[in-house]
Amino acid sequence: CFFILGLRVTVLLTSSLMVLGAGLRCVPVSDLEIRKKLIHGGQLLNGLAGPTVMNAAPFLSTTWFSPDERATATAIASLLNYLGAAGAFLVGPLVVPSPNGTSHLPLVSQSNTEHIKDRIEAVLYAEFGMVSLIFSAALAYFPSRPPFPPSVAAASQRLSYRRSFCRLLSNFRFLMIALAYAIPLGVFSGWSGVLDLILTPVHVSQVDAGWIGFWSIVGGCVVGIAMAR
Repeated sequence: CFFILGLRVTVLLTSSLMVLGAGLRCVPVSDLEIRKKLIHGGQLLNGLAGPTVMNAAPFLSTTWFSPDERATATAIASLLNYLGAAGAFLVGPLVVPSPNGTSHLPLVSQSNTEHIKDRIEAVLYAEFGMVSLIFSAALAYFPSRPPFPPSVAAASQRLSYRRSFCRLLSNFRFLMIALAYAIPLGVFSGWSGVLDLILTPVHVSQVDAGWIGFWSIVGGCVVGIAMAR
């Protein structure tokens, strides 16, 4: 997308998908089946935007920063993504109360159910507001490139998307690096999404599970920086 549409159009397109996805989850409908479909549709749109946003840091740093600043800019942009995920582990459990602790039995009263529903909706509305604010800021001012290229790499002619893709697939070192990154990330992403459910049988509350997820991500960031140095 970056090579074909440019940085600004790509960011606006992915941001609009996130706004639309977050908005679908906030549509006030009483039918639970329709509400479930809207939530899944919103998550799907957010997932479509995810790969592009997660890979924007190297392209952004190459376009806007000089070679001596590029590593720092890429690291900051990449770490902010993980710190946001770490914060999500805390926001959910702290804002939305657990229905019945670590029990599997439906012991939730009607009033408690309504309170939990209201808190979940508050989180969804807050996320929609934050995504809309980011989209508005990018729409107001986010140029595709600086007035003057900060480096030779930023000003050089790039290969087409197809040629770049074919060249990367034939690069064994790149494939090894990609696998070393993708496999642990895929395992972690699948594990972190259901961490609360995994720890429920051993009587770990959702608040404690959130703190475990938070510190696991923060610890991974710290160890990653230490290993890079």
